[in-house]
Amino acid sequence: MTATLDRNTVLAITDFGRARLLGSLDALEKMAPDKVQHVLAWRPGPGRAHIGWQALHCAATHDRYLHKLILKTEPAYPEMADNYGGGSTPVDSVPPLAHIREMLEKTLAPFRKGIMEQDFTTVLTMQNGTTRTVGESFLLLAWHEAHHQGQIHLTLNLYKAAHGIA
Repeated sequence: MTATLDRNTVLAITDFGRARLLGSLDALEKMAPDKVQHVLAWRPGPGRAHIGWQALHCAATHDRYLHKLILKTEPAYPEMADNYGGGSTPVDSVPPLAHIREMLEKTLAPFRKGIMEQDFTTVLTMQNGTTRTVGESFLLLAWHEAHHQGQIHLTLNLYKAAHGIA
């Protein structure tokens, strides 16, 4: 990447994406307050990820990436990282929405702190041998969450279509 990354811009992008993700969860809860778990667990097709997995995947990725790759420590929530991190298979069980929101909140605070405190020019080597800077990594993770928020939005729209909800 040739552009200089500004911390406040990366933070704003991260916060904007998170607000959209939480907005989708709010919409889900408002749409089906008595069926929240059912909607969170609904899959658009066999083996596809449900909304609950997608949301926890965002939290797990922030936790794992920040700790393992940038801080060189163990994830704060290793079980979540194992069950919902990259490379995991979407599990059938879905924690309650309150737990999903809690984990999104718990993993965002240290992630935001990392954006503000870490040296953006430090070069990281990924598991596949490619390299990227810490700044590029934070930018990638902001995009990653936006990507999964889009999948949540699409899955929620597919759920509505499949269940005759306007």
